[in-house]
Amino acid sequence: MKILRTAVVGLGRIGWRFHVPEIVKNKGFELMAVVDPVAERLDEARLEFGVKTYEDHNNMFKAQEIDLVVIASPTKFHCEHTIAAFENDCHVFCDKPMASSLDEADAMIDSMNRYGKKMMIYQPHRARNEFIALKDIINSGIIGPVFMIRRANSGYNRRNDWQAFRQNAGGMLNNYGAHYIDQTLHLSGSKSKRIVCFLRSIASLGDADDVVKAIIETESGIIIDLEINQASAHPIRPWQILGKRGSVVFDEEQKAWKIRYYEEEELEDINIQEGLAAKNRRYGSGETIPWQEKIIPISEYHSVDFYQKCYEYFVMGHKSFVPVEETREVMRIISECRKFSNG
Repeated sequence: MKILRTAVVGLGRIGWRFHVPEIVKNKGFELMAVVDPVAERLDEARLEFGVKTYEDHNNMFKAQEIDLVVIASPTKFHCEHTIAAFENDCHVFCDKPMASSLDEADAMIDSMNRYGKKMMIYQPHRARNEFIALKDIINSGIIGPVFMIRRANSGYNRRNDWQAFRQNAGGMLNNYGAHYIDQTLHLSGSKSKRIVCFLRSIASLGDADDVVKAIIETESGIIIDLEINQASAHPIRPWQILGKRGSVVFDEEQKAWKIRYYEEEELEDINIQEGLAAKNRRYGSGETIPWQEKIIPISEYHSVDFYQKCYEYFVMGHKSFVPVEETREVMRIISECRKFSNG
């Protein structure tokens, strides 16, 4: 069994709390080195995992042979760190968002192709059991053809960390937006055709957006209604998927999908009224829709092991769990959202 000699660049929240533990527990990976400019973090990694530590990624490349670099540094460094990895003959597993801009994303893709390496972006929300359950529900056809997907995240958060500032490529469009655009596009199975977007900074202590409202029309005709609101005192429903014969919503308390739908053959036959004089001066057919309801607990589904998918892609030659062309489309939409919001 081939073991991927792996390095992690960035020991912040996602690097330390997710990537490092996943690498250590997965038998297909060996944690060889970590990179971070904070000395205390390096000491912690050295003591806990016995790995080589570096303050600079270039020194790490000079000192060790690495197969895979996990980029968990702040967004504005993703492009620099990714290209350096490719130049040193390494594959890349990069945290989301892919980059600070579409131009940077394209530079990363060009470098990947030039050096003949592989890259995948960490989009964990498409690996969650709730999302896998939702895909199964939609693919079953129970609500008919989907025409609208509403996705929202809400709360009230006076954010004060690096994500709150534009100079760091912060903001909710980059942060949560990368998750939800990826999810909704994946559900629609289509690229975007038209985008309307409004960005605001309301409760944040920085200058980056903490309120995002975007409408995305896909090439397949599905309308994506995306809202990320970190200045909302009341919660907003996180999911609602509307189809021709019903809809699906997520119940956060029950941790379950609730489906309301009807069977086509159970509808009444309705005669179309011709002319402008409505019968009995009434509007509408007066029918009662024979609604049926189902509840699907997400506990019936299992989340995807992202690092297993990494191993299958980087070592076994399987298709990427998150194809880079899909991630580029996410970056393109983020770029178009900013253009529209800026006028």
